Amino acid sequence: MSHITSAFRDAVHDSQFCFRRLLKAMSEPGTIVELDRCQGFGTMMPATGQVLLAMADNSTPLWLSPAFMKDKAAKQNIHFHTGASTNATTGKASFAAIALADMPVIKFDELAFNVGNEEYPDRSTTIVIETDGFFSGQQYKLTGPGIKDEQYIQLGELSSVVKNALLVQGEVFPLGLDLIFVSGEQVVAIPRSTSVEAV
Repeated sequence: MSHITSAFRDAVHDSQFCFRRLLKAMSEPGTIVELDRCQGFGTMMPATGQVLLAMADNSTPLWLSPAFMKDKAAKQNIHFHTGASTNATTGKASFAAIALADMPVIKFDELAFNVGNEEYPDRSTTIVIETDGFFSGQQYKLTGPGIKDEQYIQLGELSSVVKNALLVQGEVFPLGLDLIFVSGEQVVAIPRSTSVEAV
């Protein structure tokens, strides 16, 4: 049985809108941006779906966390609307998406996502991580490119392994992972060039 639902109303313009918003988020780490061009697929948050719609295509190796892989609506819609393969290994994935439901149990430190290499640092994995909000949880201080002096952000209730991954951001730049945190229609990006400190 098909679980396909509608995505962007205007595929070109809505995708460009989301792409520009994501560029703002990546170039201004810690800044909250809104993605409001379509609903999520299945249990997938609206912004998670929109990030993948804007960034993935049929040449994109995509890794989905277990809850998304079990969610037929999420998996079928992402595959249908983007053409992206959803069976990539973590080491080969250009993009990865971690469901909120998987946050308490995800073995982030064991997943071996691609951090790029010295010749092609931009080939690292970009990870979309669902969280329960940006106004609770541990406060973090961000510094680095795109930030004037420093930026403070909360990322909700994160698992200890995700917190540990966050606190090593910037240490191996230009290698590393680009992280995109999502809550509902809101997005905060913490690219691999950003240094993160718990406050």
